[in-house]
Amino acid sequence: MKIILCMLLASLGTTAFAEEDRVAIEEVGLTLTFPDEFKEENMKGTFTPYPSGEIDEGLYYVSFIYNAMPKEELAILSEKSMDELTEADLALVRSKQSLLAALYVIDFSLLSDDNLAILEEETGSNRMAEFTKNGDVTTYLCNLDEQTAEFLPNIAPAYQAEFQALQASLLEVLKNAELYKPVTPGKDLVGKTISFTGTDLDGSPVKSEDIFKDHAITMVNLWATWCHNCIDEMTGLGDMARRLADKNVAVVGICMDADDQLEECKAILKEHQADYLNLMPVEDLEELLEWQGSLPTSYFFDSEGKLLCMPFRGAPSTMDAYEEVIDDLLAGNEVAVELPDSPHTAANDEGVYRVIVSDTDGNLVKGTTIQFCSDTTCSMGKTDENGMAVFKMEEGQVYSVHVLKVPAGYEKHTGDYKTDETYCDIYISLTKAA
Repeated sequence: MKIILCMLLASLGTTAFAEEDRVAIEEVGLTLTFPDEFKEENMKGTFTPYPSGEIDEGLYYVSFIYNAMPKEELAILSEKSMDELTEADLALVRSKQSLLAALYVIDFSLLSDDNLAILEEETGSNRMAEFTKNGDVTTYLCNLDEQTAEFLPNIAPAYQAEFQALQASLLEVLKNAELYKPVTPGKDLVGKTISFTGTDLDGSPVKSEDIFKDHAITMVNLWATWCHNCIDEMTGLGDMARRLADKNVAVVGICMDADDQLEECKAILKEHQADYLNLMPVEDLEELLEWQGSLPTSYFFDSEGKLLCMPFRGAPSTMDAYEEVIDDLLAGNEVAVELPDSPHTAANDEGVYRVIVSDTDGNLVKGTTIQFCSDTTCSMGKTDENGMAVFKMEEGQVYSVHVLKVPAGYEKHTGDYKTDETYCDIYISLTKAA
């Protein structure tokens, strides 16, 4: 439960968070009303709320970052790739950035005993203290006194005054916030019945009712021809589908780029002996399933089309992970599929971590702002003309990866990604705006 210090190099203080008086951050269960001093035109520096959302069952986190730098200077830095940023650039941003506040939101109806023990340790060490409460949901404010004391001498007096004024005002904003149970994307879908119509890869009409009715469990796997990890698991999915047929379990694929890559889609399925039913993209299915843009993503339905658990995002190392979920569902057990932990990753020997962003049509996307975080610090990069952002970090730990800002023409992307412990490529897909 460490405080995450975000290194925001782009002009992220000018987001919608700072432009609106009333802001709902549903993923941490807060609705905040900001006074005028938080608006961009009234600030010397920049201010950005950054919700990490659910970081463990019943445990949510949001931080509020201040950059004591002119917006024009931040804008110049934001145009640089990670390769172009010098150590002086990074040192400058670190020295001019700090948290105004950091808040944990705890839903005690969901909190595990292990996390409760950690919470008690943190409160006992004076690192965080109970702040506000509404039923099962309680907020805990992190103690930033030491960090603030180290930060203030490094910034100009005008920024010092603004930081202190904003920090005091923000505490009142948080104290008066509307507090409710956080909403994890997709959780409300569990238990609901899904219905859709589409076509298979040969153009024949298909109804979800007909797909689901003959099987106790149907696993629907979203994939694309450009997705490395999707293709890597294809042979295993084909084997699993044939093996589990005796258990009345079916696998159905939906190739998300088959509209443009139909022949390649068919070739991949044939090469990997994935002879289960595959569909063309289904209209409005992304909204229907609250799909977060990660591929592969797999959903598990019963014979009536009811979604039985949270989706499985990313490709597991073996089919055992899928089969464990399926066996539990067949046994009638409650299944807690973990939140996205590892999207499509592939090892590389380049000595860096690379984030590669494309859209659902397979086009590489330039200008996507990527945040790359350890437990204690974060770095920022933008994708280049090859859709790639490069991060020079040490191996040996798992880093979190988020899309902070998408180029014009794309929908906001909220997926939470993890690297491997060794150097790898991370693949992210954006959805074009309607």
